[in-house]
Amino acid sequence: MEINERVQIEEHNPEWFKQYESEKKRLCELLGEVILGIEHIGSTSILGMWAKPIVDILIGVDSLPLEEFYINKLIEIGYEYLGEAGVSGRLYFRKRAPHKYNVHVTKIGSDIWNNNIVLRDYLCDNRDEALKYSAIKLKIISEGTNSLLEYSKKKSEYINEIIKKANEKK
Repeated sequence: MEINERVQIEEHNPEWFKQYESEKKRLCELLGEVILGIEHIGSTSILGMWAKPIVDILIGVDSLPLEEFYINKLIEIGYEYLGEAGVSGRLYFRKRAPHKYNVHVTKIGSDIWNNNIVLRDYLCDNRDEALKYSAIKLKIISEGTNSLLEYSKKKSEYINEIIKKANEKK
């Protein structure tokens, strides 16, 4: 299983919020007490943001690795398990039908957990910064970038700047 896939972005779709709520309910029913926190993250969680049409869900757990029992439950409902997929301290799952989801499982309160929430909240609260980030993503795509790994690499410096700026404002 390969994490790299073709990237496209589109204008914000309010359906993404509904898709998140629906999948959140399903995941909570499926995984139960192992979930200590669950959040809608990424650009689909930010009103007006251009985004890959894939809803990102962050699940906080007490510790990693996740028991195989829970991994298998996610596989049974259509998720692919890609392990850490290049990010130490995060387990990555993806589902592409009928809707598209990425599920990131990490230790609640970890840097991965905190940085994803800080980034989302900062962009939700700072419309100009969200518009700038959308413009950066559109530029990356317009320059011919269409692979997930290359796309992610090209926007990582800006994301890190935003996380730093957001943490300084805390």
